[in-house]
Amino acid sequence: MASAVVRCELCELPVGQCPHTRPAQPAPSRAHHQILVSPSGTAHVPGCMHNTESRFDEWGEIRDVPNAWERIKTGQAIQANAGADRSRVATKVCSTCG
Repeated sequence: MASAVVRCELCELPVGQCPHTRPAQPAPSRAHHQILVSPSGTAHVPGCMHNTESRFDEWGEIRDVPNAWERIKTGQAIQANAGADRSRVATKVCSTCG
């Protein structure tokens, strides 16, 4: 008897074959130990050139979470674990940051 295929809860593809369950592989030059999370839920790297926001008192930060940038890029939401507002959740990455 064939075993049942375990499927992703988000897209129904077999686990390991979709961006939600495939192990993220960070690009060596893009390892981010600190990610800023804006009030809109957008992840930014420190020093993002297009971001002119001077007040970060409403922003959160994600610090030292393995593969966080790549995981956010593939659709995982990651909650801030540092910064002024730890309730922020990154749901997308800034297109300028990468």
